[in-house]
Amino acid sequence: MVASSGRREVVRRLGLLSALSGCEPGPARAFARNGEEKAAAQVFRQATPGVVAVARGYRQGERRRSGGAEDGLPPSLGSGFVWDTSHVVTNYHVVRDLAPGELQIVFIDPVSKDETEMPKREILKGELVGSDPFTDTAVIKIVPPTAGTMTVGMHPLPIGESSSLEVGQTVFAIGNPFGLDHSMSRGIISGKSRTLDIGERPIQGCIQTDASINPGNSGGPLLDAGGRVIGVNTAILTASGTSAGVGLAIPVDTVKRNVELILKQGFVSRGFLGITFAPDPIADALQIPGVIVYGIVRNSPAEAAGVRPMLNGTIGDVITSMDAKTIRTGADVFRLLDKRVPGDIVALGLQRARRDVDGNAIVDKLTLNVTLSSTPRKL
Repeated sequence: MVASSGRREVVRRLGLLSALSGCEPGPARAFARNGEEKAAAQVFRQATPGVVAVARGYRQGERRRSGGAEDGLPPSLGSGFVWDTSHVVTNYHVVRDLAPGELQIVFIDPVSKDETEMPKREILKGELVGSDPFTDTAVIKIVPPTAGTMTVGMHPLPIGESSSLEVGQTVFAIGNPFGLDHSMSRGIISGKSRTLDIGERPIQGCIQTDASINPGNSGGPLLDAGGRVIGVNTAILTASGTSAGVGLAIPVDTVKRNVELILKQGFVSRGFLGITFAPDPIADALQIPGVIVYGIVRNSPAEAAGVRPMLNGTIGDVITSMDAKTIRTGADVFRLLDKRVPGDIVALGLQRARRDVDGNAIVDKLTLNVTLSSTPRKL
Protein backbone atom coordinates (compact mmCIF):
# COMPACT_ATOMS: atom_id res chain seq x y z
CA MET A 1 0.00 0.00 0.00
CA VAL A 2 2.82 2.39 0.80
CA ALA A 3 4.51 1.62 -2.49
CA SER A 4 1.27 2.13 -4.41
CA SER A 5 0.69 5.50 -2.76
CA GLY A 6 4.23 6.52 -3.64
CA ARG A 7 3.67 5.73 -7.33
CA ARG A 8 0.43 7.78 -7.35
CA GLU A 9 2.33 10.71 -5.84
CA VAL A 10 5.01 10.48 -8.55
CA VAL A 11 2.37 10.39 -11.28
CA ARG A 12 0.54 13.37 -9.69
CA ARG A 13 3.73 15.42 -9.57
CA LEU A 14 4.69 14.58 -13.15
CA GLY A 15 1.22 15.68 -14.25
CA LEU A 16 1.66 18.94 -12.36
CA LEU A 17 5.02 19.57 -14.02
CA SER A 18 3.48 18.86 -17.41
CA ALA A 19 0.69 21.33 -16.74
CA LEU A 20 3.13 24.01 -15.55
CA SER A 21 5.22 23.60 -18.67
CA GLY A 22 2.19 23.79 -20.96
CA CYS A 23 2.98 20.39 -22.49
CA GLU A 24 0.41 17.66 -22.85
CA PRO A 25 1.58 14.10 -22.22
CA GLY A 26 2.17 12.34 -25.52
CA PRO A 27 4.30 9.78 -27.31
CA ALA A 28 8.09 10.05 -27.02
CA ARG A 29 9.66 12.06 -29.82
CA ALA A 30 13.03 11.50 -31.50
CA PHE A 31 15.80 13.80 -30.40
CA ALA A 32 16.51 16.69 -32.73
CA ARG A 33 19.38 16.07 -35.14
CA ASN A 34 22.70 17.54 -34.14
CA GLY A 35 24.99 19.50 -36.41
CA GLU A 36 26.98 16.49 -37.60
CA GLU A 37 23.84 14.58 -38.51
CA LYS A 38 22.44 17.55 -40.43
CA ALA A 39 25.72 17.92 -42.32
CA ALA A 40 25.75 14.19 -43.21
CA ALA A 41 22.15 14.35 -44.40
CA GLN A 42 22.98 17.33 -46.58
CA VAL A 43 25.93 15.49 -48.15
CA PHE A 44 23.59 12.62 -49.02
CA ARG A 45 20.86 14.88 -50.46
CA GLN A 46 23.31 16.80 -52.62
CA ALA A 47 25.14 13.69 -53.83
CA THR A 48 22.11 11.51 -54.65
CA PRO A 49 21.45 12.99 -58.13
CA GLY A 50 25.10 12.31 -59.01
CA VAL A 51 25.32 8.67 -57.91
CA VAL A 52 24.10 5.84 -60.16
CA ALA A 53 23.79 2.09 -60.29
CA VAL A 54 25.67 0.41 -63.12
CA ALA A 55 23.58 -2.48 -64.39
CA ARG A 56 23.35 -5.16 -67.04
CA GLY A 57 20.36 -5.29 -69.33
CA TYR A 58 18.21 -8.41 -69.27
CA ARG A 59 19.37 -11.16 -71.57
CA GLN A 60 17.14 -13.20 -73.80
CA GLY A 61 15.08 -15.61 -71.75
CA GLU A 62 16.18 -14.13 -68.44
CA ARG A 63 13.42 -13.72 -65.90
CA ARG A 64 12.80 -10.14 -64.87
CA ARG A 65 12.77 -9.25 -61.20
CA SER A 66 9.40 -8.13 -59.85
CA GLY A 67 7.96 -6.82 -56.64
CA GLY A 68 9.32 -4.47 -54.03
CA ALA A 69 12.20 -2.10 -54.56
CA GLU A 70 13.66 -4.20 -57.39
CA ASP A 71 10.49 -4.25 -59.50
CA GLY A 72 11.63 -4.24 -63.14
CA LEU A 73 15.15 -3.06 -62.38
CA PRO A 74 18.00 -4.68 -64.33
CA PRO A 75 20.62 -6.70 -62.42
CA SER A 76 22.94 -4.29 -60.60
CA LEU A 77 26.69 -4.79 -61.09
CA GLY A 78 28.06 -1.92 -59.03
CA SER A 79 28.01 1.82 -58.61
CA GLY A 80 29.19 4.89 -60.45
CA PHE A 81 28.97 8.65 -60.33
CA VAL A 82 28.24 11.43 -62.80
CA TRP A 83 31.47 13.03 -64.04
CA ASP A 84 29.91 15.57 -66.39
CA THR A 85 26.54 15.95 -68.09
CA SER A 86 27.41 13.20 -70.60
CA HIS A 87 29.59 10.71 -68.72
CA VAL A 88 29.67 8.39 -65.72
CA VAL A 89 32.82 7.04 -64.03
CA THR A 90 33.00 3.58 -62.46
CA ASN A 91 35.46 0.73 -61.90
CA TYR A 92 36.76 -1.23 -64.86
CA HIS A 93 36.01 -4.54 -63.13
CA VAL A 94 32.32 -3.55 -62.87
CA VAL A 95 31.88 -3.37 -66.67
CA ARG A 96 34.68 -5.71 -67.77
CA ASP A 97 32.50 -8.69 -68.69
CA LEU A 98 29.62 -6.86 -70.37
CA ALA A 99 28.81 -7.50 -74.02
CA PRO A 100 28.13 -4.55 -76.36
CA GLY A 101 24.65 -3.15 -75.78
CA GLU A 102 24.21 -4.64 -72.29
CA LEU A 103 25.38 -1.62 -70.28
CA GLN A 104 22.66 0.31 -68.47
CA ILE A 105 22.70 3.17 -65.94
CA VAL A 106 20.05 3.59 -63.25
CA PHE A 107 19.38 7.12 -61.98
CA ILE A 108 17.25 7.85 -58.93
CA ASP A 109 15.11 10.89 -58.15
CA PRO A 110 16.21 12.35 -54.80
CA VAL A 111 12.76 13.85 -54.21
CA SER A 112 9.94 11.62 -52.95
CA LYS A 113 6.54 12.75 -51.73
CA ASP A 114 6.56 10.63 -48.58
CA GLU A 115 8.57 7.94 -46.81
CA THR A 116 6.43 5.08 -48.12
CA GLU A 117 6.64 6.05 -51.79
CA MET A 118 9.14 4.20 -53.98
CA PRO A 119 11.75 6.62 -55.37
CA LYS A 120 11.36 7.36 -59.04
CA ARG A 121 14.07 5.81 -61.21
CA GLU A 122 15.14 6.21 -64.80
CA ILE A 123 17.12 3.62 -66.74
CA LEU A 124 19.30 4.80 -69.63
CA LYS A 125 21.65 2.94 -71.91
CA GLY A 126 25.37 3.46 -71.58
CA GLU A 127 28.30 3.06 -73.95
CA LEU A 128 31.83 2.32 -72.80
CA VAL A 129 34.11 5.17 -73.91
CA GLY A 130 37.30 3.56 -72.64
CA SER A 131 38.98 2.06 -69.62
CA ASP A 132 42.25 1.66 -67.79
CA PRO A 133 42.56 -1.79 -66.18
CA PHE A 134 45.79 -0.77 -64.42
CA THR A 135 43.87 1.73 -62.24
CA ASP A 136 40.49 -0.05 -62.43
CA THR A 137 38.88 2.98 -64.09
CA ALA A 138 36.19 3.10 -66.77
CA VAL A 139 34.27 5.92 -68.42
CA ILE A 140 30.70 5.44 -69.69
CA LYS A 141 28.85 7.70 -72.11
CA ILE A 142 25.24 8.37 -71.14
CA VAL A 143 22.91 7.68 -74.08
CA PRO A 144 20.19 10.38 -73.94
CA PRO A 145 16.59 9.19 -73.57
CA THR A 146 14.55 8.95 -76.75
CA ALA A 147 12.24 11.64 -75.38
CA GLY A 148 15.22 13.96 -75.21
CA THR A 149 14.76 14.94 -71.56
CA MET A 150 15.39 12.95 -68.39
CA THR A 151 12.50 12.55 -66.01
CA VAL A 152 14.68 12.53 -62.89
CA GLY A 153 17.27 15.02 -61.73
CA MET A 154 20.95 14.43 -62.46
CA HIS A 155 24.06 16.51 -61.93
CA PRO A 156 27.85 15.93 -61.82
CA LEU A 157 29.49 15.57 -58.44
CA PRO A 158 32.12 18.16 -57.46
CA ILE A 159 35.66 16.81 -57.73
CA GLY A 160 38.03 17.35 -54.82
CA GLU A 161 41.73 16.60 -54.33
CA SER A 162 43.37 13.56 -52.79
CA SER A 163 46.91 14.89 -52.45
CA SER A 164 46.17 16.90 -49.30
CA LEU A 165 44.05 14.34 -47.42
CA GLU A 166 44.84 13.59 -43.79
CA VAL A 167 44.27 10.49 -41.68
CA GLY A 168 41.25 11.06 -39.45
CA GLN A 169 39.19 13.08 -41.95
CA THR A 170 35.49 12.22 -42.13
CA VAL A 171 34.44 10.48 -45.35
CA PHE A 172 31.22 9.08 -46.82
CA ALA A 173 30.82 6.14 -49.20
CA ILE A 174 27.69 6.14 -51.35
CA GLY A 175 26.69 3.31 -53.63
CA ASN A 176 24.62 0.17 -54.05
CA PRO A 177 25.89 -2.51 -51.65
CA PHE A 178 24.18 -5.83 -52.33
CA GLY A 179 21.90 -3.98 -54.76
CA LEU A 180 20.50 -1.64 -52.07
CA ASP A 181 20.62 1.51 -54.14
CA HIS A 182 21.85 4.81 -52.76
CA SER A 183 23.10 3.61 -49.41
CA MET A 184 25.53 5.78 -47.48
CA SER A 185 28.08 4.79 -44.87
CA ARG A 186 30.30 7.03 -42.81
CA GLY A 187 33.85 6.66 -41.55
CA ILE A 188 37.28 8.22 -41.54
CA ILE A 189 40.43 8.02 -43.60
CA SER A 190 42.35 5.26 -41.84
CA GLY A 191 45.48 5.39 -43.98
CA LYS A 192 47.02 6.78 -47.14
CA SER A 193 49.43 5.64 -49.84
CA ARG A 194 48.26 2.04 -49.70
CA THR A 195 49.17 -0.30 -52.56
CA LEU A 196 46.44 -2.45 -54.07
CA ASP A 197 47.50 -5.55 -56.02
CA ILE A 198 44.60 -6.57 -58.25
CA GLY A 199 46.35 -7.30 -61.54
CA GLU A 200 49.60 -7.09 -63.44
CA ARG A 201 50.37 -3.63 -62.12
CA PRO A 202 49.73 -2.50 -58.52
CA ILE A 203 47.60 0.59 -57.94
CA GLN A 204 49.61 3.09 -55.92
CA GLY A 205 48.48 5.70 -53.40
CA CYS A 206 45.11 4.17 -52.49
CA ILE A 207 43.00 5.62 -49.67
CA GLN A 208 42.14 3.32 -46.78
CA THR A 209 38.85 3.92 -44.98
CA ASP A 210 36.76 2.24 -42.31
CA ALA A 211 33.53 3.45 -43.95
CA SER A 212 31.52 0.31 -44.68
CA ILE A 213 32.18 -0.85 -48.24
CA ASN A 214 30.59 -4.03 -49.55
CA PRO A 215 30.03 -5.80 -52.89
CA GLY A 216 28.04 -3.37 -55.03
CA ASN A 217 29.86 -0.29 -53.72
CA SER A 218 32.57 -0.72 -56.36
CA GLY A 219 32.80 2.31 -58.64
CA GLY A 220 30.90 4.59 -56.28
CA PRO A 221 32.33 7.81 -54.88
CA LEU A 222 34.18 8.33 -51.62
CA LEU A 223 33.24 11.85 -50.51
CA ASP A 224 34.79 14.28 -48.06
CA ALA A 225 32.75 16.23 -45.51
CA GLY A 226 32.02 18.86 -48.16
CA GLY A 227 30.51 16.32 -50.58
CA ARG A 228 33.49 16.39 -52.96
CA VAL A 229 34.76 13.21 -54.63
CA ILE A 230 38.15 12.28 -53.19
CA GLY A 231 38.28 8.67 -54.34
CA VAL A 232 36.53 5.81 -56.12
CA ASN A 233 35.63 2.83 -53.93
CA THR A 234 37.17 -0.26 -55.46
CA ALA A 235 38.05 -3.03 -53.01
CA ILE A 236 37.71 -4.43 -49.50
CA LEU A 237 40.26 -6.46 -47.57
CA THR A 238 38.26 -9.20 -45.91
CA ALA A 239 38.18 -12.93 -45.33
CA SER A 240 34.38 -13.13 -45.38
CA GLY A 241 33.56 -11.17 -48.54
CA THR A 242 31.82 -8.41 -46.59
CA SER A 243 33.08 -5.26 -44.94
CA ALA A 244 35.69 -5.77 -42.23
CA GLY A 245 36.51 -2.10 -41.78
CA VAL A 246 39.27 -1.99 -44.38
CA GLY A 247 38.10 -0.47 -47.65
CA LEU A 248 40.31 0.92 -50.39
CA ALA A 249 39.55 3.72 -52.84
CA ILE A 250 41.52 4.91 -55.84
CA PRO A 251 42.62 8.52 -55.21
CA VAL A 252 40.70 11.04 -57.27
CA ASP A 253 43.88 12.74 -58.51
CA THR A 254 44.77 9.49 -60.29
CA VAL A 255 41.20 9.02 -61.53
CA LYS A 256 40.98 12.60 -62.83
CA ARG A 257 44.18 12.28 -64.84
CA ASN A 258 43.10 8.99 -66.41
CA VAL A 259 39.50 10.04 -67.10
CA GLU A 260 40.73 13.10 -68.99
CA LEU A 261 42.98 10.88 -71.12
CA ILE A 262 40.18 8.40 -71.80
CA LEU A 263 37.81 11.19 -72.85
CA LYS A 264 40.50 12.59 -75.13
CA GLN A 265 41.79 9.42 -76.80
CA GLY A 266 39.84 6.44 -75.45
CA PHE A 267 42.70 4.96 -73.42
CA VAL A 268 45.45 5.90 -70.97
CA SER A 269 48.97 6.53 -72.23
CA ARG A 270 51.66 5.71 -69.71
CA GLY A 271 55.39 5.34 -69.94
CA PHE A 272 56.54 1.88 -71.07
CA LEU A 273 59.97 0.39 -70.35
CA GLY A 274 59.51 -3.10 -71.76
CA ILE A 275 60.91 -4.96 -68.77
CA THR A 276 59.53 -7.90 -66.81
CA PHE A 277 60.83 -8.36 -63.29
CA ALA A 278 61.72 -11.43 -61.28
CA PRO A 279 59.51 -11.77 -58.17
CA ASP A 280 60.71 -9.58 -55.31
CA PRO A 281 61.20 -12.55 -52.93
CA ILE A 282 63.93 -13.89 -55.24
CA ALA A 283 65.92 -10.68 -54.93
CA ASP A 284 65.36 -10.76 -51.16
CA ALA A 285 66.55 -14.36 -50.89
CA LEU A 286 69.68 -13.56 -52.89
CA GLN A 287 70.20 -10.35 -50.89
CA ILE A 288 70.23 -8.32 -54.09
CA PRO A 289 69.45 -4.63 -53.42
CA GLY A 290 67.04 -3.88 -56.22
CA VAL A 291 64.79 -5.38 -58.89
CA ILE A 292 66.12 -8.20 -61.06
CA VAL A 293 65.45 -7.80 -64.80
CA TYR A 294 63.91 -11.12 -65.80
CA GLY A 295 62.98 -10.42 -69.40
CA ILE A 296 63.01 -7.73 -72.08
CA VAL A 297 60.17 -7.09 -74.54
CA ARG A 298 61.42 -7.15 -78.13
CA ASN A 299 61.77 -3.76 -79.82
CA SER A 300 61.11 -2.04 -76.49
CA PRO A 301 62.82 1.06 -75.04
CA ALA A 302 64.75 -1.14 -72.58
CA GLU A 303 66.11 -3.30 -75.41
CA ALA A 304 67.14 -0.21 -77.38
CA ALA A 305 68.96 1.22 -74.35
CA GLY A 306 70.91 -1.99 -73.77
CA VAL A 307 69.30 -3.36 -70.59
CA ARG A 308 70.22 -7.03 -70.13
CA PRO A 309 67.81 -9.73 -68.90
CA MET A 310 68.48 -13.05 -67.15
CA LEU A 311 70.05 -15.54 -69.55
CA ASN A 312 70.49 -19.29 -69.03
CA GLY A 313 69.96 -18.92 -65.29
CA THR A 314 72.51 -16.12 -64.97
CA ILE A 315 71.32 -12.99 -63.17
CA GLY A 316 70.87 -10.07 -65.54
CA ASP A 317 70.85 -6.37 -64.73
CA VAL A 318 69.52 -5.23 -61.38
CA ILE A 319 67.65 -1.91 -61.28
CA THR A 320 68.70 -0.01 -58.17
CA SER A 321 67.41 3.48 -58.98
CA MET A 322 65.31 5.51 -61.38
CA ASP A 323 66.04 9.20 -61.75
CA ALA A 324 68.22 8.97 -58.63
CA LYS A 325 65.34 7.53 -56.56
CA THR A 326 66.06 4.22 -54.85
CA ILE A 327 64.35 1.13 -56.25
CA ARG A 328 63.79 -1.84 -53.94
CA THR A 329 60.69 -3.53 -55.39
CA GLY A 330 58.74 -3.74 -58.62
CA ALA A 331 56.09 -1.53 -57.03
CA ASP A 332 58.70 1.22 -56.72
CA VAL A 333 59.27 1.10 -60.48
CA PHE A 334 55.57 1.27 -61.28
CA ARG A 335 55.02 4.13 -58.82
CA LEU A 336 57.60 6.26 -60.63
CA LEU A 337 56.45 5.21 -64.11
CA ASP A 338 52.87 6.26 -63.26
CA LYS A 339 54.15 9.85 -63.18
CA ARG A 340 55.76 9.57 -66.60
CA VAL A 341 54.39 9.79 -70.13
CA PRO A 342 55.62 8.44 -73.47
CA GLY A 343 58.63 10.39 -74.72
CA ASP A 344 60.04 11.06 -71.25
CA ILE A 345 63.62 10.00 -70.61
CA VAL A 346 64.35 8.14 -67.38
CA ALA A 347 67.78 7.39 -65.97
CA LEU A 348 68.03 3.77 -64.84
CA GLY A 349 70.70 3.02 -62.27
CA LEU A 350 71.88 -0.56 -62.77
CA GLN A 351 74.19 -3.13 -61.27
CA ARG A 352 75.66 -5.53 -63.84
CA ALA A 353 77.62 -8.59 -62.83
CA ARG A 354 80.50 -9.92 -64.92
CA ARG A 355 83.73 -11.86 -64.52
CA ASP A 356 87.21 -10.57 -65.21
CA VAL A 357 89.92 -12.48 -67.11
CA ASP A 358 90.82 -14.36 -63.93
CA GLY A 359 87.24 -15.48 -63.34
CA ASN A 360 86.59 -13.15 -60.43
CA ALA A 361 83.07 -11.75 -60.04
CA ILE A 362 82.82 -8.01 -60.57
CA VAL A 363 79.75 -5.81 -60.21
CA ASP A 364 79.71 -2.70 -62.38
CA LYS A 365 77.48 0.26 -61.62
CA LEU A 366 76.14 2.12 -64.64
CA THR A 367 73.36 4.46 -65.70
CA LEU A 368 71.33 4.03 -68.89
CA ASN A 369 69.01 6.70 -70.28
CA VAL A 370 65.80 5.13 -71.57
CA THR A 371 63.23 6.96 -73.70
CA LEU A 372 59.80 5.68 -72.74
CA SER A 373 57.25 4.63 -75.34
CA SER A 374 53.50 4.06 -75.08
CA THR A 375 52.28 0.82 -73.56
CA PRO A 376 51.46 -1.52 -76.47
CA ARG A 377 47.80 -2.49 -76.68
CA LYS A 378 48.97 -6.10 -76.93
CA LEU A 379 52.34 -7.45 -75.82
